[in-house]
Amino acid sequence: MPAVSVIIPAYNAEASLGRAIRSVEGQSFRDLELVVVDDGSTDRTAEIARGFDSVRYVRGAHQGEAGARNLGLDEATGELVAFVDADDEWLPQKLSRQVAFMEKLGSSFSYTDSYIVRGDGRVRHSMLARPHHGEILSPLIDDWLDQAFIIPTAVIASRRLLQSAGGFETGLSTPGHVDYGLWLKLALRGVRFDYLDEPLALWYRGHESVSSDAIEMVERYRVALRYFASTYEFPPDARERISRALARSDATLAVELLKKRRFREAVPHLRRSSVGDFARKGRLFARRRAGLLRPPRAERDRS
Repeated sequence: MPAVSVIIPAYNAEASLGRAIRSVEGQSFRDLELVVVDDGSTDRTAEIARGFDSVRYVRGAHQGEAGARNLGLDEATGELVAFVDADDEWLPQKLSRQVAFMEKLGSSFSYTDSYIVRGDGRVRHSMLARPHHGEILSPLIDDWLDQAFIIPTAVIASRRLLQSAGGFETGLSTPGHVDYGLWLKLALRGVRFDYLDEPLALWYRGHESVSSDAIEMVERYRVALRYFASTYEFPPDARERISRALARSDATLAVELLKKRRFREAVPHLRRSSVGDFARKGRLFARRRAGLLRPPRAERDRS
């Protein structure tokens, strides 16, 4: 049984899948298995995956990212599971550094910093989305819309823990935020989230994807959070936070619509927005531009 099962969900990923696989093959940590889950692709994804001897190829019907990741969880045999999106990649020390970090802490869930890559430039994710550790239900609700601080490519977790929580969320009526649903379920259980302050993955942005359209992302966030609020058992204080987060999303959506000069669509969201919500959005933008999102190291380190 391998120590870590690495799961790559792939749907029509012929352009980038080989790069993701090679980044797993290049890990200094070797006690692993690599499972590529083909989510019903119609391009050369299967051919590319089968061309690597290291890959255990699994094909399923097209279910979307949640279904593909859950199929990967079912196929995995390692005590720990790690995820790489097919358009991302890892740096060579990712598994060795993160597994050692988890062993030191007795961790069941950890995530690392990463580099966001756009064109020829890259920036640390933590400069744009402040990381949190420990019990993180409140920041998951308060910060997620503007600062989605956990990406699946950065995560290693106990396979049994993720399966016991029901895996990635498959009940959403719209794509996106299925990972957010799982993090919320874990946080509601009181799971400790451990953060390794090292950029060990490359998260590629700027290509055509759901995350490329800011307006669509806000709309899907609102759908997702309303779904989670109606489906999960949140305590009363968390429900109040959810209501406030949904109210703040009106200001975010108004700003994004105004950027696109879609003035008429922005008006109802402007009317529902408060001055405080716009001020919060402005402060966040200013701090990102100044590179001030990350707290001092003394506040970040657990030791």
